[in-house]
Amino acid sequence: MELDKADGDGRLGTSSVPPALEVSGISKSFTHRRRETQVLNQVSLTVEPQEFVSIVGPSGCGKSTLFHIIGGLTLPDTGTVRMNGIPVTGQRGKISYMPQQPALFPWRSTLDNVLLGGELQGAPQREAREAARHWLAKIGLGGFERAYPHMLSGGMQQRAAFLRAMLAPQELMLLDEPFSALDALTREQMQRWLLELWEENRRSVLFITHNIEEALLLSTRIYVFSGRPGSVLHTVEVPFPRPRREEIADSPEFLRMRRQLSEWMREEQAKSQS
Repeated sequence: MELDKADGDGRLGTSSVPPALEVSGISKSFTHRRRETQVLNQVSLTVEPQEFVSIVGPSGCGKSTLFHIIGGLTLPDTGTVRMNGIPVTGQRGKISYMPQQPALFPWRSTLDNVLLGGELQGAPQREAREAARHWLAKIGLGGFERAYPHMLSGGMQQRAAFLRAMLAPQELMLLDEPFSALDALTREQMQRWLLELWEENRRSVLFITHNIEEALLLSTRIYVFSGRPGSVLHTVEVPFPRPRREEIADSPEFLRMRRQLSEWMREEQAKSQS
């Protein structure tokens, strides 16, 4: 099992190409009713170009706050965010984002929802529509281009939301527990679908999940966060070759890694409850 092979800033090895995302020394506290709560403590991590990286950790460890900082919605107390080697701390519009809920606009059709990211960035509409129709057919939503969100199942809405993020012009995608509200069967189907689509498209992805098996199936690398204040406890290299197949979930190495990650998660959850 490949564990904790990263150096001190969470970066693995050296490369002449800068990371798609480099987070260095991020700390953040919030004050409520004169009481200060530290949410993040010296978090550092990287996402290389065309890499799928996951964050797992107990509830309340600051994972979503980190996403807000990366997206420029919240300023950190300390630390920097770089994309492709360029400082972007506090700057908005640099990432595409998929939240826990699909967040599709109810007055827009499926096609118009999918086109929203490019539309906001001023992308040419004719080419964008052709590309969107092509991808809607590939993800099983062909024929639903004119349907409104209330006419789609939960899994279909999640597919449309993911495609909206994928077709946005930004290279880096942040996925914040996008399958957490789905039932177990639909979630499994969405995991399989996302894996196949990412293998074909290869965007740079930072993914938050509580599901350890999901993280192992999808990721190149996993950052294990501590309880609040969140910090990187372990960096795990996932050794399985790509393209990934579901059968790896039955392999001894996969099961061994899942047990180790589960143990770390239980330890942190117990600390947060004590």
